[in-house]
Amino acid sequence: MIHVVCLKWGDKYGVEYVNRLYAMVEKNLSIPFVFHCLTENSQGIRSEVMIESLPDEGLHTWWYKLLIFKKGFLGLSNQDKILFLDLDIVILNSLDTLVSYSDDFCISADTTVHKYNSSVMCFFCNQYSYIWESFIAQKDHVMNSYHGDQDWIEHVYQQAIIYPKTLVKSFKIDLNSKTPFSFGPLGRYLRKKMPFLLPKGQVEAPTDASIVLFHGKPDPVDVMNGPYDKYKYAPWIKDTWL
Repeated sequence: MIHVVCLKWGDKYGVEYVNRLYAMVEKNLSIPFVFHCLTENSQGIRSEVMIESLPDEGLHTWWYKLLIFKKGFLGLSNQDKILFLDLDIVILNSLDTLVSYSDDFCISADTTVHKYNSSVMCFFCNQYSYIWESFIAQKDHVMNSYHGDQDWIEHVYQQAIIYPKTLVKSFKIDLNSKTPFSFGPLGRYLRKKMPFLLPKGQVEAPTDASIVLFHGKPDPVDVMNGPYDKYKYAPWIKDTWL
């Protein structure tokens, strides 16, 4: 069984992000699945989503993602497979190939094809429990020393298979989404004060990728109705977010 898991902690992303993600998964995954949301506030989440309360581990933000590696997570067996998805991704095509890509631990690429980005992860349950165990044993040190969960995962486990760009693309890096002349902080200030300086044209939706991920700014909502800072308008996001 495939268990799709997302994390909603705090108020950075509203409940609509969980509901949209479920809708996109339902449309694009033909393999039977159960959808789980790890959260401390389930109000407004659609009834098809299994609500999983966050344990009191003294964590915050993305560090809660590491719970998915805990042995016995959700009582799942070694034959169950987890597909973790961040709330701010956009799913464009079938997830079937992504889920079946490998029996080993798979993860999306970050700013380079050799760096981990934990927006998309897929693996068999209970196989990588030392990622959690090594973290929780020294959590304060890790959270103070590493930028985020993906950096810790990469530090502890360097044999992960990074998904190819044919499956997972970055909006910022792979889609010709930004103006080549941003002019740094000055350009940012001028574009904010004078909107006519915002980039023209649109970002074309990729036809081959399953997922477009958004790391850092912009978020999908920032560019679905028009350009944002140095990034172009991407109208297909609104069409995809059911």
